Amino acid sequence: MNQATQEKISILAQQAVVPFTLFDQNGIKITLNLPKALQINQNNQETYPPKPTPGEGAPMLHNNTIFPIKSATFSIKLEDVIDGSSNVIASVRWWSDEIFDGKQTMEFTVENIRPGEVGICSPTSSGYNQVRWATSVSSGRGVETFTNTLNLVSLIFGPLQPNGPGGNPTGPIVQIG
Repeated sequence: MNQATQEKISILAQQAVVPFTLFDQNGIKITLNLPKALQINQNNQETYPPKPTPGEGAPMLHNNTIFPIKSATFSIKLEDVIDGSSNVIASVRWWSDEIFDGKQTMEFTVENIRPGEVGICSPTSSGYNQVRWATSVSSGRGVETFTNTLNLVSLIFGPLQPNGPGGNPTGPIVQIG
């Protein structure tokens, strides 16, 4: 199968990209754009973005305070997708397509965000600019959850609790099989 066909199939398996709010407190908001839902076959994988461009797939820090942020460092942990029976149906990792390696937790930094502006965050381990879902032989449906800690260097908040699994999902809906 040629690369153009693979990319088209990959795009068709992902719904439209939406921003997921990972953190929202005291005027600081962190969002991550990911597909709203994914359909992944068993023993397969799906990555977003399929072919990353600078800034795409990176967390965004929104400064809705009256203070400029000199720098911010925080980590995001991607939890595996669990079905209703507590079975892992997909492992989720920050992915480097350059060295074929995944990390469950990634630290991000961003600098100089003025009040009312949005900053594109960068991973502290260079090259980890995709999210990868890898499935096993299990079928199922589950929602991914994110956890994070936030530590602002110029204004110390942290660690703060992430948005919990309340009424709104905090990650893509993933269906296997």
